[in-house]
Amino acid sequence: MSEIEYPAIMNFDVPEHLKSRIIESDRLPSQYQPHHVPGTTVTYKEGPFGAYFKQEYACPNFVIGWLNFDIKEHVFLYPITQKPLLALYTGFDGDIPCELQGSAEKLMLPEKKFAFYYVPPMAFNRAEFAPGHYTSVYVSFSSSFMQMFASQHAEYKALVEKQLRGEQDGEQKNLILYSHEEKVIFKKMRSYEGDPSMYGPFMHGNVTLLTAHYFNHLLKRHQVPQTLLNACDYIQENLGEDISTTTIARKVGSHSLALNKLFKDNYGKNVRQYLTQKRLEEAEYRLKTTSELVWEIAAFTNLTDASHLVRLIRAKHGITPEEFREKHKLHQAG
Repeated sequence: MSEIEYPAIMNFDVPEHLKSRIIESDRLPSQYQPHHVPGTTVTYKEGPFGAYFKQEYACPNFVIGWLNFDIKEHVFLYPITQKPLLALYTGFDGDIPCELQGSAEKLMLPEKKFAFYYVPPMAFNRAEFAPGHYTSVYVSFSSSFMQMFASQHAEYKALVEKQLRGEQDGEQKNLILYSHEEKVIFKKMRSYEGDPSMYGPFMHGNVTLLTAHYFNHLLKRHQVPQTLLNACDYIQENLGEDISTTTIARKVGSHSLALNKLFKDNYGKNVRQYLTQKRLEEAEYRLKTTSELVWEIAAFTNLTDASHLVRLIRAKHGITPEEFREKHKLHQAG
């Protein structure tokens, strides 16, 4: 396998005037242990701006880099790669303005969305951080891995060719809001506790599944009216807010009656029913993956109160939220 077949690795450089004040380590300090991802190698940098750490798993087909930025003061960090990088990037917490060399305009690395990025090798790229905590993950692919997907999605063939040629123009392509299913995949990848010898196949299976999910979302978006897509994105981004059908319709340039008909025709539900479904999915996810109290989850998802969430869980699953959580724990243990 030639060198270009191996996936590239993304690093973040600090401004020149800070380099003499940076502490580096291959271990996570105790305060960041809750962010530990098993089976990865650690790159940790700390300085006046705060701290940045990357936890990385690498194999010939892909590299997974779990990123955390704990920023105390405004700073620019510089994403850099030694080889052409084609990656699926997902933001979990925090929006990061970014400039990629050759890109016509400043890009946003947004939270709750994922997209493909081409990053030129040894290029000037710059990410801007305000004080706060940011978490994200990138999956960098070998060209052979991506060629498999590009053969089924012709619009990505150009990105793969850019990677092969090592072109100097960066690019962001097709931002998509990630869903409950992707959250579950990421949760499994971050908390693997199985047989160490199966770690590689486990990651390969989940990365393949994640990439397939992305392209499946992309295919669906091509088949759905843009107004409906915009409404669904707005709903997903504002699940915890008190939003009405009128508000959503106004945000996407439609009217309540027309938007309800659009939802009915495509999903068999009106806007309010779809909104409740998405809030319930978020509540189910938090019951499975957090120790938050039922009333806290109901408040977070704006489901009126705990009794409303109890009724929804009972209607769908025939059990209480506590029983739903316990059932999931037993399923994981088994």
